[in-house]
Amino acid sequence: MSADAQLADRTDREDPYVPCPREHDLPGGDLAVSSHWVHGVRDATVVAAEDRPLYRLLMDLFADVQVPDCMPARLVSDCEDLVDVKRAVENIDRGRADIGGVGWGMGYCYNVRDAIEEYRDREPLTLVAVGCSSSKYEVDDPVPAADLYRGAYWSCKDDYSATIGDDQRIISAQHALLRFDEEIAYYERTPEDLEGIPVHSSERLPNGEDVNTFLDQWALSVYEELTRWLREATGGIDPRDVSLEVLLGRNYRDPLEERGVFDRLRAPANLEISFPFQEVPEAQGGNGNQMGWMTDEVERKSV
Repeated sequence: MSADAQLADRTDREDPYVPCPREHDLPGGDLAVSSHWVHGVRDATVVAAEDRPLYRLLMDLFADVQVPDCMPARLVSDCEDLVDVKRAVENIDRGRADIGGVGWGMGYCYNVRDAIEEYRDREPLTLVAVGCSSSKYEVDDPVPAADLYRGAYWSCKDDYSATIGDDQRIISAQHALLRFDEEIAYYERTPEDLEGIPVHSSERLPNGEDVNTFLDQWALSVYEELTRWLREATGGIDPRDVSLEVLLGRNYRDPLEERGVFDRLRAPANLEISFPFQEVPEAQGGNGNQMGWMTDEVERKSV
């Protein structure tokens, strides 16, 4: 829409606060944005080229929302994504939120918050992390991780993660975090094998303690790779809320939990972590019960 058409469209509206700013492309992909009021330009700012996708999303969301013309442009100058925008407008102090060099009134901020909440009213992204298997095929060459492990217990975890999860990973004592299709060689290792073996490191665990053993180092690697996975899976200008299901036995979960791995995990949006093998009554009591519960969940999802 041309600047003149935007102005005509704006003057035809009953509410002059619905955003319809003037926009002009600048060299390098930046966008000049200015408000149009009866007595001329009242506010102006520049949207950087890399912020234009978020700006366009905000303009779409605020098409019928009372906010000043340049508020979307000012928001993207301070915020990385849509969730960050929501958090910014909720940070009210003395009746306003200071964002992008401007103090926005509480009413405008609540309009922005409500529009984002309505838009993001959807099911969270489900990520499933399962423990590896002690039973493996003795292969001579690397194979996809999912093909290395064997046994009915592993098959149930494989089926469950593929059916329930939007994305899935394997937690391994050898490789920390694995994609199911990531090629690996045969190995034999459990967390107990790493316990008490000293390692020289200046790194710190998620709980703030020093990395002193190979078990500590493994826990830190799991934490870093889980963090990277969460960001990659939910990233973009509109990150999804996440439900992370962690299917681990106590011999894997405990050393990770003791080192703060799950307590310190963060995602761009809301993150909920669950441990079905220990929290779901039907899955408690050993591998047999876990297999039965996973099979039931797969059948229920497949109906």
